[in-house]
Amino acid sequence: MTTRTPAAAVFPDGTIITAAGNGEAGFVVDGGPAVGTKLNTPRGVAADREGNLYIADLSNHRIRKVTPGGIITTVAGNGQAGFVSDGGPAVATKLHTPQSVAVDGSGNLYIADYGNHRIRKVTPDGIITTVAGNGQAGFVSDGGPAVATKLHYPIDVAVDGSGNLYIADYHNHRVRKMTPDGIITTVAGNGQAGFVSDGGPAVATKLNYPWGLAVDEDGNLYIGDRYNHRVRKVTPAGIITTVAGTGQAGYVADGGPAVATSLHYPTGLAVDGAGNLYIGDGHNHRVRKVTPNGNVTTVAGNGIAGYVADGGPAVGQQLYYPYSVAVAPSGDLYIGDNNNHRVRKVIGAATVTPPPPPIADLYGELVLPVMVPRRQEFDLGARVHNRGPAIASGEHITVVLTLADGLESARENNGRRLTRTFPGTDLAPGKGSLDGVFRVRAVDTAAPGTYESTLEIQYGGDLNLKDNSFTLPVTVVVPEPVADERALTIYQENIPEAAPGQSARVLLRFVSPVGQPVNPGIITQRFTAPTGFVFTGTPTYTYPDTVQGAISGQLGHEIYDSGRTLVVRDNPHLNTTDTDAGTLVYSLGLQAQPGAAPGLASDGSASIGQRAPVQILAKVTGAAAEHTVRIVQSRLDQSRVRPGQQWAYPVVFTLTNTGKTRIGSADTVFTAPEGLWFTENRVMMSSEGATEETELTGQRSNGNRTLTLQGAALDLNPGKWAVLYPEMEVDSDAPTGAVRVGIRIGTPPFATGNATVTIEA
Repeated sequence: MTTRTPAAAVFPDGTIITAAGNGEAGFVVDGGPAVGTKLNTPRGVAADREGNLYIADLSNHRIRKVTPGGIITTVAGNGQAGFVSDGGPAVATKLHTPQSVAVDGSGNLYIADYGNHRIRKVTPDGIITTVAGNGQAGFVSDGGPAVATKLHYPIDVAVDGSGNLYIADYHNHRVRKMTPDGIITTVAGNGQAGFVSDGGPAVATKLNYPWGLAVDEDGNLYIGDRYNHRVRKVTPAGIITTVAGTGQAGYVADGGPAVATSLHYPTGLAVDGAGNLYIGDGHNHRVRKVTPNGNVTTVAGNGIAGYVADGGPAVGQQLYYPYSVAVAPSGDLYIGDNNNHRVRKVIGAATVTPPPPPIADLYGELVLPVMVPRRQEFDLGARVHNRGPAIASGEHITVVLTLADGLESARENNGRRLTRTFPGTDLAPGKGSLDGVFRVRAVDTAAPGTYESTLEIQYGGDLNLKDNSFTLPVTVVVPEPVADERALTIYQENIPEAAPGQSARVLLRFVSPVGQPVNPGIITQRFTAPTGFVFTGTPTYTYPDTVQGAISGQLGHEIYDSGRTLVVRDNPHLNTTDTDAGTLVYSLGLQAQPGAAPGLASDGSASIGQRAPVQILAKVTGAAAEHTVRIVQSRLDQSRVRPGQQWAYPVVFTLTNTGKTRIGSADTVFTAPEGLWFTENRVMMSSEGATEETELTGQRSNGNRTLTLQGAALDLNPGKWAVLYPEMEVDSDAPTGAVRVGIRIGTPPFATGNATVTIEA
């Protein structure tokens, strides 16, 4: 018989309470009640057979233990970030941002010592050693001793019943396995970030920053494939499949197949004795539960980030980035409530049976533009999906779109109320969709402004109707065409690479202010190839984003100077009809000349009419660059901003020196799009191992949308990282939508990257 804690005896199953942390970030002392002390970003949680709770107290650089009686102590880490040595008391040594903790059947603790690129082990008598990772970031090979190989920010650990240790090797895009005799191998991921498919060998497919791990009693391994917004399962035979998530970030609903719902950066995982899988659905601010038959429900969190109180049903309370979960033998569920600086407990979560879903449950995936010019046709409506457990008969489904006054159908002549039915079609759960999308346009006399139409999904059967009604706002703009190519923004989309004698293509994207027609007429456009390259083949254009799909064609052109110069005489028009809406992409063929010296050339240019020239870069491959840097956008939770927002840090770049030489000072240039600008002649930098931020000074230009740091002191040794974050402001009239902020390092550049910022209404 399992002994329940006093708290569990007071509250009914499904109730959420705080198990540790008072909500304030920090550290006070040990030895007192866990609910009265401070935690600082509690990231990982684990529970042992005796009911002890272990917490990876990330920013305190400690592992904490909470007894069944509620008393908290430190079991590893002295609170200082770093690494000293192994073999001594765990409480006297340093850890570096420990991300997670696991405990085996013998009471040994395993710690993902993230910043030290190691996995540490603490025995029941309190002695700490390294069991995987040599402290250097990277990847070498498999099959040898785990303590002699490299890891790259190991972020999670799990132990199975046979004593095998599984490691989420985050930046290596792999899951590694260490056997009890200390040999390491890869069990999932080929080292490339991305997603290919399911059903094949796990070691041959891609993962995208795997975070959470769990192992069930049958030896199945579950992986929180974070940036793929999926949870994957690897069988003991090594075959990988998806068990939750469609790959699209977001939240749809509960009650249907887990593989048909959306997750948003899934992280921590846990499995209970009945085979239920628990998912820390971080950016949905929920904990989801997948039953053995594959249905998904929410067991904690209402989707709103924050904290209100304890003591009520867990599904009605707020969480704030629940990044980790653990199931205790009692059936209680522990949640690392990251930004609330608490560990929460859902009493008897494993015993709570959620209410049955409805027979049919339909919802709409909305299709609508943010902004459209008058007279231009666009799509408006929803694609209907079924998240219920039963088939929905199409003969009972009707989509009704009631257009706002000022909008009209572009295909039908039946007024402002448009309907569509689906006889003879069945909609299986999680499979297929019904097209409730209509072609619409603004009438010629429509005034500029926002027009709100309504959409209903009607069903004659047994239906959950809570999500069947929508408001669809569309902003109509009535701009006059601009006959000046200087209204266009042009930027290079890629840096083509080719070995001597080989070909590649450079892509240039033309963008106009949202909804603004630009029609400069036939103009001369002169392109100069970067050193080592010549133009070849026929240049083409594509409008990839029109309502009619991608529209492409060839550009009239001439080539001069033995291929170094390309002249195009054409009209780069945008948003004048529904066939040129969105953006325009030029694709220009380049060939690396025989004997061209390897390296990046940055002296190419594109002169579009009267516009100032745009730089064109291309790379001749064949020799290793002196410096290589991986650039990753981090802190994606900060990347959403609003018009008029000040003192924002929406862009956070993590730079990792992936080369073999130290990077000292390097010119670093940040570029912002229309609607965003830099507020300071400086960028703040936080470096691995540093205790304080560094200020890098520079100079703004181009209306404060370019920030140049000449000779920025990056001071990155091989394998080390630094984080750069410029302060920015959003124009009060900035158009909504996704935009990109760029970074370029070196002269000539040896590393480039982009970060996506979403401007919300």
